[in-house]
Amino acid sequence: MTLVPLKNILSRHLQRAGVGRQIEAAIVVEKFNQILSEIFGENILKRAKAASFKNKVLTVNCLSSVLAQEIYLKRQKIITELNRRLGREVVENLKFRM
Repeated sequence: MTLVPLKNILSRHLQRAGVGRQIEAAIVVEKFNQILSEIFGENILKRAKAASFKNKVLTVNCLSSVLAQEIYLKRQKIITELNRRLGREVVENLKFRM
């Protein structure tokens, strides 16, 4: 009898239940917000936050177009670090909403 790691069993059942993508999206949003505050400082989260993640695109809500532009200019650094922390290429692009 071989033992199967619990994380493999949970992962399989969550995917069957359709919850896997929702959990992944929540993790992506949380990690993005952490990286954003590390790069721009804690106060950035009052003016910009990740809102949703779908089809490898992370949507970021910003209070101003100037702020969106600042984040956009650092998007490649942010995406690279985000994927590194997630352990695989999950995010391909950022989309901004004012």
